[in-house]
Amino acid sequence: MKLLIFCFTFISLNLFGQDKSVLFDSLFSIMHSRSQFNGNVLIVEQGEIVYSNSFGLSDRENQIPLNPKTLFNVGSVSKVFTAIAILQLGEKNKLSVDDEVVQYLEEFPYPAITVHHLLIHASGLPEDYSLLENWDNQKIATNKDVLAALYQQQPELHFTPGEKSEYNNLGFMILAEIVAHISGEPFKEYLSKYIFEPADMSLTSIYNTSEIKEIDNVAKGYLFYPFTGKYEVAISIPEFSSNYATSGFQGDGNVYTSITDLFNFYKALKNGVLISKESLDKSFTKYIKEGEYGVSNGYGWTIADAPRLVVQRGGELPGYLANMIWNVSDDQLIIYLMNDYLTYLSYQRQIYPAYMQIIFQNKLDPPHLVASVELTKLVVTGTLEEIGEKIIEIKDNPELYTIDPPGLKFLIMKLQQLGLNEKADLILSSFKPE
Repeated sequence: MKLLIFCFTFISLNLFGQDKSVLFDSLFSIMHSRSQFNGNVLIVEQGEIVYSNSFGLSDRENQIPLNPKTLFNVGSVSKVFTAIAILQLGEKNKLSVDDEVVQYLEEFPYPAITVHHLLIHASGLPEDYSLLENWDNQKIATNKDVLAALYQQQPELHFTPGEKSEYNNLGFMILAEIVAHISGEPFKEYLSKYIFEPADMSLTSIYNTSEIKEIDNVAKGYLFYPFTGKYEVAISIPEFSSNYATSGFQGDGNVYTSITDLFNFYKALKNGVLISKESLDKSFTKYIKEGEYGVSNGYGWTIADAPRLVVQRGGELPGYLANMIWNVSDDQLIIYLMNDYLTYLSYQRQIYPAYMQIIFQNKLDPPHLVASVELTKLVVTGTLEEIGEKIIEIKDNPELYTIDPPGLKFLIMKLQQLGLNEKADLILSSFKPE
């Protein structure tokens, strides 16, 4: 372990000032070696790829490596394509974002909600999953199933439309139905014809869990499952069985794509292939701030509260993580797709800060391992002795580990809930403030 730390420190000191592509490769290589990153990454400066690589496996059982054309479920990145479809119809004068939804979906029970409200998450609608509480998770649900439940139940809105912005998947499913209604084509076919084909995204499409089995070069979505102590296919775990049912949703997710296709998508947006500059500017407009971080929701994108125009569209679901962050002002883009994702065991939030260190300071600063994350990986299946050894390793190596009191507190609480009190007490006593 000491030798490993020395090597990382040596790399950090000696790569300062070198070509950024070398630093990017060191960053993701180190993160992969620490089990912090399994996926594909692509980095762009002024329209040119400056770094691209694949780390890890798309299929762990068969030891199949990832490659640049491997498809990932990119979750809510799909919302960008839905927003572009709406803007395209607007450019053809087939709708206005100020139109009420009921103008296109006659049974829609909320006359005050507009297309604009849906685009910026300001509708007040409930979440999609809340409408299908009694759904058989062995059966794939569709948008029509969700809308039928919405029309029947007519739940009360969470807030007055336009009052605030609160992230919502259902709104984008409704937008997909509006696109299908106006165009007269199934939403999947509309995206293929008017977005994916013009943007040269030849590998990209929407698939449900049944359909994707017939497609080649697809990354299986894994997560490290504390209750077995190993990587499992996310959809096979009982807690995430609803992912099978929701794989039929369109508009809010379930697009499968690759880093190469997303690079082509970026070029198509930049060059005005899909929508006009005026429409793109509308997409990047700050409308209503959401939450504590000060980000604003544009049309399909979130816009950072920053002096430069920085837009982001991420997606996450058990087994998969996708992120596109585009500094539009300086034309710098990073895309990364991961297939071993579980929110509380992930280092994805530390990728962008490390990337920014390289961009602006030419400095390699790989994310530390986080004590609560690394302990979570063995506290259920490991022995007290093994946990004790990991605690000593964490405390003896501050160059490699970050001790995070809030995360450890959460872990202790979860262990107590599971009745693993000896393990909870060991962690509590080991990390008490001195």
